[in-house]
Amino acid sequence: MMQPRPADAPAGMIRAQLATFPAREPMLREVVQALLPQVDRLVILFNGYAEAPADLADHPAIEAITTDLDTKDTGKFFSPPAPDDIVFLLEDDIGYPPDYVERSIAEASRIGWDGNVFGYLGFVHHEGGDDQPQGWEMLPFNGRLTKARGVRMLGTGTALARGDAIPPMGFMLNYIGHGDVGFALHGLRRGRLAWALPRQSGWLKDRIARDQRDPALFAAERQSPGLAVVAGLRELIDAPMGHVDVPYEKYARTGAAAAGRARGA
Repeated sequence: MMQPRPADAPAGMIRAQLATFPAREPMLREVVQALLPQVDRLVILFNGYAEAPADLADHPAIEAITTDLDTKDTGKFFSPPAPDDIVFLLEDDIGYPPDYVERSIAEASRIGWDGNVFGYLGFVHHEGGDDQPQGWEMLPFNGRLTKARGVRMLGTGTALARGDAIPPMGFMLNYIGHGDVGFALHGLRRGRLAWALPRQSGWLKDRIARDQRDPALFAAERQSPGLAVVAGLRELIDAPMGHVDVPYEKYARTGAAAAGRARGA
């Protein structure tokens, strides 16, 4: 059973939201089994289904949604939360531990929910030089991270935020298949900072080994980036963000938290 949440955590419902498609139903059911005991509400968008599986649709704690539109990863944003809810964004190919929700809320509360969003898969962009290659560095969700670290973009399979920081579906429709970009842009333009949270190696699990990936499990997941995605990535790269690649404790200690908040367009 989950312990009482920290006093400064949002007081609303704890929600988990994800999108899936038929080839991944066995993995989806494992995610449901892992997360349902940890949350008040589990929202599932069923891409490519005429009807949601009856046992899931009939569960009182599950909101099962079908739609004619193939929403890909952005389907997890279909159902709007209340502003003071705690929202976990999930993927159906990740293994979540039994203390995922409780521990994540505790780590986020140490940083503070106002003006911040959180996750475990993070991306930092480097301009190159000083023996450092140019491009994106990924902080894998299943790797070890000893301290919370500022990032430009979070992966939305291991992200959490207060309900008022979750983008509406109308905004995310511009980023179908590239939900990470849409989520990051929405936060940037509202001055929110993204933090990769600390964890031990293997606490979260990538449930599909890269050398064993069935193409059928990924065929519906991605699409070529459109102009909005390409422009969005450039906006994320160019934006001044004083917290990126900085441990949270150092950022807060130096006073940058007050002076260097991300500025949106």
